[in-house]
Amino acid sequence: MSLKLTDAETDALAELFNVGLHRAAASLSEVTGQRIIVDMPKLVICEISEIEQRLADLVGGEIATVHQMFGGSVAGDAVLLLEQDKAAALARLMTGGEAATGGRLDQSAREVLTEIGNIVLGACLSGFGDMLQLPVSFSVPRIHIESLRTILGSLLVETGETQYAVIVATQFRLAALAVDGYLIIALGAKSLGRISDALRSRIP
Repeated sequence: MSLKLTDAETDALAELFNVGLHRAAASLSEVTGQRIIVDMPKLVICEISEIEQRLADLVGGEIATVHQMFGGSVAGDAVLLLEQDKAAALARLMTGGEAATGGRLDQSAREVLTEIGNIVLGACLSGFGDMLQLPVSFSVPRIHIESLRTILGSLLVETGETQYAVIVATQFRLAALAVDGYLIIALGAKSLGRISDALRSRIP
């Protein structure tokens, strides 16, 4: 089964992620006491085998990822990707220099990044789930430090249906730091089809 969202559906989905990211930024600002701004996300939908080709020029080396599985009428895997050095700088800035000392992603930094991922992924997934009336449940988030290829390999699962990826690119900005962030939502054709149907019903 091959699926392609229309331009109008893709734009509507990008706007739903935009709402979710702004909710996440507001929550992170409240938690940290620092003003956090997110840029309007750019969204691409592709078959899951194309992710590495699309991201290879944008992220490299070791990457910090927060991975969360979700289920319900729409099911799949959600991953927040941050380059390791920027992830360390973000954790350090958000803890007043207490985490990621020396640029290392120590246990404190990993806990901070896991909470950031939990807030960002939760806001985006529950946000579009609520607005599209597609309830979603979540697993406990897990953090990994690994290469892009290893991360993507963990998303390639043989299920008998075409697997897709929604790639959402944005930038988190606070104080003197700008951090590129990438969300990958990996899901099967049936789940993407349900999202497409729900989006179509919202478009005038």
